[in-house]
Parts: sequence; structure tokens; C-alpha cells
Amino acid sequence: MQAQNPSGSGTEATTNAFKVGDDVTFVAARSTGRSVSLSVREGKIAEIGSATAIVKLRNGRTSVQPLNKLTRQGERNALIRALLGDA
Repeated sequence: MQAQNPSGSGTEATTNAFKVGDDVTFVAARSTGRSVSLSVREGKIAEIGSATAIVKLRNGRTSVQPLNKLTRQGERNALIRALLGDA
């Protein structure tokens, strides 16, 4: 009986496109009562971990965000893509 070793997987390793000091945006959601408030937050990356980044916001606070939620400042973020589409 032979063992089957797959030669490669369908997913490739991607390198992180962000680096410390990059200006980024992300969408923050807040729910109060029956309503949900969505807003775009802007900040600068202070530290990068394996799957998260610490973002220093414009008001001086810091926020830990997953790398897949961040977009570069000037590009379409998730809120704009949801409202206007990818085009």
C-alpha cells in the first residue's frame, strides 16, 4: 500500500502586504438597542502580529484588528464595497 502525499494545496501562502507605519482604514460596527451604526475608522499601523495588527487611531487610542479587515487608506473599504459594489 502506498501513501499518497499531495504535491501541493490549492491555497498558496501570501505575504503580508502591510507594514508598520502604513495608513489604513477599517469598518467598526456598534449596536445600540435596535439599531446598528457602521463607521469607517482611520489609523496607522503600530505593530503587526501573525494575524492581527495594532492600529493607532487618529484620536490616540489603539485598536487590535485582524489583518483581513484592514484596507489601505485611499482604497475602497468594506463599507464602500457593500454600498457601491466592487466596480
